[in-house]
Amino acid sequence: MRLRIIQLLFGLLAAAGLMAQTDPSPAGKMAPGTTGSDVLEGYIRYGLDSNLALRQRSFDLQKALLDLKRAQSLFYPQAGFSSQYTLAHGGRTQSIPVGDLLNGVYSTLNQLTASNKFPQVGNQSIQFLPNDYHDTKMEITLPLINTDLQHNKQVSSEMINARRADLDVYRRELVKQIRQAYYQYLQAGKAVEIYTNALGLVKENRRVSEKFVENRMATKEIVLRSQAQVSQVESSLIEAKNQLHNATAYFNFLLNRQLDTDILTDERLFSLQTDTTGAGSGSTGLAADASALRLSPGVPMGREELVQLSSMRKILASNLRYSRNYLVPKLSAFYDIGFQGFGLKFNSDQFYQLGGIQLVWPLFKANDNKYRIRQSEIDIKAVGDQYRELTQQLTLQVQTSANDCSSAVEALRSLTDEVVSARETYRLAERRFREGGAIQIELIDARTQMTSAELRYSLGCLTVLNRAADLERATASYKF
Repeated sequence: MRLRIIQLLFGLLAAAGLMAQTDPSPAGKMAPGTTGSDVLEGYIRYGLDSNLALRQRSFDLQKALLDLKRAQSLFYPQAGFSSQYTLAHGGRTQSIPVGDLLNGVYSTLNQLTASNKFPQVGNQSIQFLPNDYHDTKMEITLPLINTDLQHNKQVSSEMINARRADLDVYRRELVKQIRQAYYQYLQAGKAVEIYTNALGLVKENRRVSEKFVENRMATKEIVLRSQAQVSQVESSLIEAKNQLHNATAYFNFLLNRQLDTDILTDERLFSLQTDTTGAGSGSTGLAADASALRLSPGVPMGREELVQLSSMRKILASNLRYSRNYLVPKLSAFYDIGFQGFGLKFNSDQFYQLGGIQLVWPLFKANDNKYRIRQSEIDIKAVGDQYRELTQQLTLQVQTSANDCSSAVEALRSLTDEVVSARETYRLAERRFREGGAIQIELIDARTQMTSAELRYSLGCLTVLNRAADLERATASYKF
């Protein structure tokens, strides 16, 4: 029995790929894979390429990739050009008594040499604000030892993995939403078909009832009762068509298309299957090889949620290493070449070169670094607990999804028998009614039971397909 359930379940999964649609985009471009079993896959690929919310998340990934490139670029030499020209008047000055210091000596020397070779000089005053002064230079810097840059590069690299995992989480969710939206569209179309067929039956019943009244074989109330049935089915048909329109709009919304774009369907997926044992190849492809079931105990390691937490844990580990390296000094080299002096001139007198090495070594921060280390250790422990909790949650999700699929398949088997019985009951009741061997209430009851059974079967098919999509999402088995 369990083997048959597995075969039926994965037969339905395989049948999901047989849903026939053609998918023109608003620009007239056809969706990829519009024939055979590639149709639904083509819609999924089209949705992954065009969904607006997914494109927004892809921008975050692109920004993370650029952040990594920026972090790598900081390891290379940096060059910059700067030029400054100043004009000044007033401000602080410094007097230098050059005359007071030298004039006495010069006078003595003139007396000794009997000449005027040593003239008198005046005291000088130097203005601190330089007037008509410029400094034009090219500066090149190169980091030699800098733990900040290493830490920034590691964090940026892990952020790419986290962003990519976040993008894949939404992509998998979008795949499930597209599948289930398409299944809902098929079920809504099937409901319209069921009510349309039921409307034809009740109208035929009304015609036969009118003939009975004309031939005085029955009284008028059977016509009124038939008309009431027609009105009831027409009301249900209107509601079913509205649900079909809503399902169409939602499916097109996920694919970022015009909401009223036509969707071609493959009715085989929701057609009645009398062979659910997996021994034959039904029209919906319910038969499947049991080896298609690849559920292993525990949670699949491909779940992007776990990848996100792993990246977060690596980032916190990088923070811890960075905090512990607080005693590592920062060492950088610089080289300046340019012109400097009074008057805007660029000649050999004003040309200069300047190079050196700069060392910054923080020695004491009042235990701030020790507190940061302790905080990083606590964060790592917290993420570890979150990882274990998430693993348990995902394991439970896989198991629950598998159980829901199995129960949905079992329920569909019962609904199949119900539809077959209800259709045969209605056929017999209608024949006896035409022959005058059954009262009208029996025919109405048989028709109502048949319509209800067909609707429940279509909903059962929808449940099985939705549970299969949930299982695919839980096991992260869809390959991008």
